[in-house]
Amino acid sequence: MARTTQRQHAGEGRLAGNLITFAIVMAIFLASIVAFALEPEIGAIPAFALGLILFTLAFFIPKQLIGRSDSHEVK
Repeated sequence: MARTTQRQHAGEGRLAGNLITFAIVMAIFLASIVAFALEPEIGAIPAFALGLILFTLAFFIPKQLIGRSDSHEVK
């Protein structure tokens, strides 16, 4: 069914998807903190590498999903 009102912002009407994305990214972020805490068990270099990889994913996933709103040309 078509919407009769115009959306006020880009995320309007996407609550479930936004919550799922938030939960996934928060889980990845918390896993990166746990990976940094595993340093005594698995060693400094593997723990730091795993923590950095997970933290980078937690940062870049939303960055790529949100993107820049002014990067799309209007024709």
